Amino acid sequence: MLVGLLKKSFPFAREVRELQEYEILDNPYLLKSRGREHVHRIFSQVACRYDHLARGKSRSIQKYKLCADFGDSGEREFFPVQHWEVHASHPTRVDCPFSEAFWSYEDGLVVYPSADHHRLVLMDLNSENDRCTIVPFIITGKVVRRVRLHQRVLVIEWAEPNAFHWLDDTDGVHRHFASSFDVTRIPELEDNDHRCPWTVTFRNEWKIMFLGHPLSERDRFFSSHNKTHYVIYVWQPNRSLYTADEDAPIESLTVWDISTPSTYRSPLDPKGRLRGNGLNPGPFIISRFGFRELGFFQVRQRGCPRIQRLEMTDDAQAIEITETVLRNIWSTPSKWTPEVCTTSIPVTGTGPCWRRKTEAVFPPTRGNGTFSASPLVASGDDENGEYWYSIISEAADRLAQVRFCLHFAPTWPTLDMRLSIRTPSSNIVLYIEEFFQLVAKGKICGDERFVVGENHMGELVVCRFDR
Repeated sequence: MLVGLLKKSFPFAREVRELQEYEILDNPYLLKSRGREHVHRIFSQVACRYDHLARGKSRSIQKYKLCADFGDSGEREFFPVQHWEVHASHPTRVDCPFSEAFWSYEDGLVVYPSADHHRLVLMDLNSENDRCTIVPFIITGKVVRRVRLHQRVLVIEWAEPNAFHWLDDTDGVHRHFASSFDVTRIPELEDNDHRCPWTVTFRNEWKIMFLGHPLSERDRFFSSHNKTHYVIYVWQPNRSLYTADEDAPIESLTVWDISTPSTYRSPLDPKGRLRGNGLNPGPFIISRFGFRELGFFQVRQRGCPRIQRLEMTDDAQAIEITETVLRNIWSTPSKWTPEVCTTSIPVTGTGPCWRRKTEAVFPPTRGNGTFSASPLVASGDDENGEYWYSIISEAADRLAQVRFCLHFAPTWPTLDMRLSIRTPSSNIVLYIEEFFQLVAKGKICGDERFVVGENHMGELVVCRFDR
């Protein structure tokens, strides 16, 4: 009886999918070998989870204190890359800009700067007791700009705290670097072993900009990576006293090969004297595009940026730049629609580019990590009072068909937030008082078991529906 209820009521739940994958639910002999208690336990677990999802009430909430922007010595240790005040996905200025979060999520793994350890920590939300391991990266003496986990490769972008060159009386140039780490699962770890089932191993380190970058709110860079390559787009205002033009910023795009592990540390060798001493030099540039090349490929952003997403293709043969432009601007906000265009540029820079309109839709950029966001599962839901422009962030479990959507109320331009939770069998809209602990950065992640966000007290918050 319980088997039939599981298949009928929760066909997309994680546990039910696993049982169906091994054809256990349709095989009475395999079911008998697992025991009735096993089926009872799964049914109770799944039914309880979906009951809490339907009511919008988490079973438990865990909070983890994040490192402050300034360390114990008073020196700044975290300074996020600032986003644009104006973007083509908005009618004028960005309506509600968020500061980029210093934590990153992928498939149940969260990397965050722990105040308790004063180190970056990898936490496995898939394991019992949320087991953790320390990332071998020293924060002290650095200014962290961005943390990103993707395809089991962790990249930390950081700058030296002291400027080595001054552009003017206020802007100093700081050398910027990136450190990469491989995140690897420990094979055959026993269930009663309380260690984290993941290891974080240093891969390589490199200088991401030739001349450096000011630690300012006007100079911006955005990046992406996969297992083997790293791509960075740099946008800087033109500071020339004679040729300055707000619509002609300095732009560049650079692609690095980061596939080879190396012990060479470029921050310790500013003049590059050790690079040829038999050491593997590590990451190297395979292509570089200036503003003229970007203009030729029709992806130069100028004074009103359109870029929404930057990524490498899986075969590392092309760079894909996705741009979003707001349309129907003279109608009501509920009828505003995005025009999304993706341009694929050959990594070598030789050959034609492929520019096309795409069906994938991203939320309007508000500085909340939308450069690494996945396309929206739904670009609007009239039943929940959602429309495309009101969506802030989405956490979707596509296999389970469970979706968390953080969005503004339909009474725009008032910026009251709502959280919609939709499952195959339920739909609920929560008001800000019921989920305020998740919205400080305008970023949520998770799956059917939990949703992750950050509160205004500088804490990483995990709202669990499974335990």
